[in-house]
Amino acid sequence: MGHAWPLISYKLRFFFGPALRGRFGPLVYALLILAFVPSGYGLGFILGNALQDVPPEVALETLATPLALFLTFGLLYSLGTGVTAHPSEFAFFMTAPLRPREYLIVDIIFQFIALLAVGGLALFAATIAVVQAVGRPLVTVVPLLATLLPFELLILLVSQILVILRVRYPKAPVRTMTLVLIAFSLLPSIALAGTDLGVDFNALPFPSMAFARIGYGILFGVGIDAGALGAAVAYLGFVGVLWLSVSNAYIFHGIRPTLSVGFGQVDMSVRMESQARMIGTLGGVTTQLRFRAERGGFTSLMTRLHLVRFWRDGSLLFVALFAGITLLPTALSGGLAQGNVFVAQMGMILIAILAMNWSFYERENLWLVLSSSGSAGPYFRGLLLSLVAVGFAITLVYLVGLAAFYRFSVTIGEAAFPFVGTVAGAFVATAILTRVKLKAASFSPAIFGILLAVTLTGLLGGVLAQAVVQLVPAVTSIGHVLRGLILVALVAALTAVALWTVARLAAGFRL
Repeated sequence: MGHAWPLISYKLRFFFGPALRGRFGPLVYALLILAFVPSGYGLGFILGNALQDVPPEVALETLATPLALFLTFGLLYSLGTGVTAHPSEFAFFMTAPLRPREYLIVDIIFQFIALLAVGGLALFAATIAVVQAVGRPLVTVVPLLATLLPFELLILLVSQILVILRVRYPKAPVRTMTLVLIAFSLLPSIALAGTDLGVDFNALPFPSMAFARIGYGILFGVGIDAGALGAAVAYLGFVGVLWLSVSNAYIFHGIRPTLSVGFGQVDMSVRMESQARMIGTLGGVTTQLRFRAERGGFTSLMTRLHLVRFWRDGSLLFVALFAGITLLPTALSGGLAQGNVFVAQMGMILIAILAMNWSFYERENLWLVLSSSGSAGPYFRGLLLSLVAVGFAITLVYLVGLAAFYRFSVTIGEAAFPFVGTVAGAFVATAILTRVKLKAASFSPAIFGILLAVTLTGLLGGVLAQAVVQLVPAVTSIGHVLRGLILVALVAALTAVALWTVARLAAGFRL
């Protein structure tokens, strides 16, 4: 391990150096990780409420679902790269007398530290929320986190094993095996989704279920299940032995550079290459969507242009994956009363991400619109409507899914929060883009500004809309109709004001 310590020091300094030694020092790094604390606490609170007053088997399925999603994400990561490597490492470290096992150990340590440094505070907040929701002492947080850390190590080891096998045996169906493992890792969530296949998934020794049983015993103070503890130790032991047996194989020739920038930075060349690969991969599907430029007005044309761009460059795929990973635990818990707030918050974050991607990739192409029409108003109105459409789609899929699986009566008051919040967030995001040029640099203040402004404005708009709609009593069918009319009027009025304002702001747009 003598050669490993310089490498791990290099990787950590390269990744966190721009964040900790930038213009604002460690302040902006702290602000970035603090920005995810409310989301972590909210998700933990929803998860904790879902554990109250339910049978033990349902509580186990609820706890196993986020663990299964974490494992699924690790398996998906192994399909892509699975190992973090900077291009300079190929010239300076992989040509040095460094054994592959030493490099892989360094990579595991780096990923472990990076994950904790980036998401550890949000995870800590989520664990506190779960403990508070079930009414247990805060000291319970410590053993719960101690249970999650070995599970994280298990995921990292499995991801590396699959990468090693794929590199050493290129003709073996390793990717197919990974997809099978992903399917198996999601099986504990099937029962929670209300699907009865005649199989007791609680009795099957899934890794996520074993660690969920340990967490259940700690959380509710009923003692740790010996069988679950044995299964968890067996999984860690088996994966550890398997990793030791394959980790010394030469794999440097099959590793791709993935760590091109530090934490919070954006490498535009890498992002453009990734986007080009995404377009090529999805080309057979995305090109089936036709774009009829001769139909509709200018604003309609620009709206469809942005939606087609979202579809063809893979943005909608990212939105679907992000929304699925973050919202699935909430949806499976059936907590609509809190879930509508969480889906609104996730919708705001996705709208902000799509807006920032536009500034990174599409802003420089706006000279085509300006030189042909002389006005950017219809273009930005179309961008606003496309962001609203994506936000509405996320909300509708979530609420309709809950109503279909759990037979919930989705009230107008609960639906007002995410719908009006989406319009408000998209309005602020588009308005900011007409005045601010986002730079793909480490911790740009504009990036923080748009994330904070979109999220806060969307949540504030949702709260106000829900309060206004619920002023009308819903004890009769007429009350429900009035609430629906008020919601439609609020959405229409806010959209009209947003379109008018964005058009005025776009008149002063400069590249």
